[in-house]
Amino acid sequence: MLILIPSGALLIDTILPYFLSQAIGGLANNNTAEINRNLLIGGVVGIFGAVMNFIGFQAMVRHEGNVIARLRESTFERLISKDLGFFSNQKIGAMTSRYIDFIRAEVTIQDLFIIRTLGFILSVGGGIVLLASQSLIVAGIILALIIILILEIRWSTKKRAPWRHERKALISEIHGTTADALTNNLIVKTFASEDREIKALNKLTDRFRDIYKKDIGFVATEGSTRVALMVVVQIIAIVIAASMAAQGNLTIATAIFMLAYLQRIGSQLFVLGDIINGYDQAFLDASPMAEMLEIENKITDSPDAVGLPKASSTLSFKNASYKYEDSDQDVLTNLQLTIPAGQKVGLVGHSGAGKTTITHLLLRFADVTKGAITINDTDIRDVTQHSLRSAIAYVPQEPMLFHRSLRENIAYGNPDATDKDIRRAAKQANALGFIETLPQGLDTEVGERGVKLSGGQRQRIAIARAILKDAPILILDEATSALDSESEKLIQDALEKLMKGRTSIVVAHRLSTIAKLDRIIVLENGSIIEDGTHNELLKQQGRYAKLWSHQSGGFIEE
Repeated sequence: MLILIPSGALLIDTILPYFLSQAIGGLANNNTAEINRNLLIGGVVGIFGAVMNFIGFQAMVRHEGNVIARLRESTFERLISKDLGFFSNQKIGAMTSRYIDFIRAEVTIQDLFIIRTLGFILSVGGGIVLLASQSLIVAGIILALIIILILEIRWSTKKRAPWRHERKALISEIHGTTADALTNNLIVKTFASEDREIKALNKLTDRFRDIYKKDIGFVATEGSTRVALMVVVQIIAIVIAASMAAQGNLTIATAIFMLAYLQRIGSQLFVLGDIINGYDQAFLDASPMAEMLEIENKITDSPDAVGLPKASSTLSFKNASYKYEDSDQDVLTNLQLTIPAGQKVGLVGHSGAGKTTITHLLLRFADVTKGAITINDTDIRDVTQHSLRSAIAYVPQEPMLFHRSLRENIAYGNPDATDKDIRRAAKQANALGFIETLPQGLDTEVGERGVKLSGGQRQRIAIARAILKDAPILILDEATSALDSESEKLIQDALEKLMKGRTSIVVAHRLSTIAKLDRIIVLENGSIIEDGTHNELLKQQGRYAKLWSHQSGGFIEE
């Protein structure tokens, strides 16, 4: 159906002018029959071409809508499936800009090919064939002009390439910088740094303006040269056609057709540069996201990965070591740790001891560089990431919320949860009280990253989300660090109930949050230096006892 668009253009731009010129020739010969015949055929051709265009464009609209939807879905699916390390190296604003440009570029390429490129080929190609049937010389001149224009346009495209690439990079940087400043507007305001951010953005826009002036200045000069070239060639072709008509080698009808079509083909050739530049710009717009999509995930499922059952789980770190790619020093060194099913374990240590690294390795945000991590004696690299993470409820150190309602944020732990389930989870997390004071209750929008809530409120919503997930493994990464003393006391009972029967890992700087756990692991430089209950470790008079006695306000001193 889409081919109807350029086919309609062929009929209207090429075939119709031919029959109209023949009708005009009939006027010169006073041949009524020839006039009527050519007008009738021309009218039918014109109507048929218009109908083809209409049907083709209707099909194009439907097809383009489907293409855009599929592109958005497939591109987003590939993006969101990237591993955590990928996102750590990206500016979200710039990535969003590239995502939008990629979709738009793909649609532009399709439009350029179906509507403009095929239309140009059929219209100009058909016209040259008709011209050649009357004068090979004129057709040859037009064909030579096309070749010259293509070569000239390719030269100008290469000349502009560095400027266009720099413009594109600057646009992404401008979008990224803008999004970064707006997302962190609280920091900007508290540091009174509005002017600093404005100057930083102005510096980028000034660079963009300078590059833009160079590029557009070149385009203006090159475009004027191209127009002058086409005018000269058209004049030459018209002079030849007029000379042939004067010598009696062309009929009046043919001469009229050639002169009219030379004008039409000139307008078609003028857009040739737009077509080629359109392709070049579209490929330039698509390339940054295409390059990002080609980045391979470092964490992938093995071909024979199986699902991990949601069951009571024993965790084991077997001689596990880990170091960052750009470092020679281990963050974890030969870690030997087994956590029986249902045991509640606290991880203690100064910043950089390896506490959060352990939780990230368990979630397979990264893989151990040596050794293995197993759940019920199954290496986590042998199970699907989806099933692994589905078996773990995780409350991160920095609570992250979507710019959605409280209900949606809590239900993220279980999309099938009922309103009763959501309220129960909120109550257990000591969040229902403040939720019910809000005018819209659970339907209250929390703002970007939960900015409308206090730190403690955000933390409690994250805990409610984990409660609702009801997973056999629980990770609390300093989950009560943002709670005030009153809220912390109220929530401890809820957390104890939540951890009952679940294999739980609690990372904490506030030692009071882990004192009642079954077991406490003290880490230093990626190794276990103490292991026991709170009372056992105090009796040992080791590092934990020292931390306990020196804690300030309940926190470990860094």
